[in-house]
Amino acid sequence: MTTTQMIQTTGLLALAAVLLLALAVIVLRLAALPLAGAALVLDKAADLAATPLAPPAVDHPRGGGPR
Repeated sequence: MTTTQMIQTTGLLALAAVLLLALAVIVLRLAALPLAGAALVLDKAADLAATPLAPPAVDHPRGGGPR
């Protein structure tokens, strides 16, 4: 069975639907890679923003200086 016979047997509309679905999957997979990279960058930025700050130095009135 040749490709032309397969297309005639299955129908042009069904073949177009399968090709469109395959194209959509390829496009979505290509778009997922940069989005995953952006998510990793945002995750690292959130980790950095969530780190606790060092407490401020306090001068004690009875000597000793800041701790």
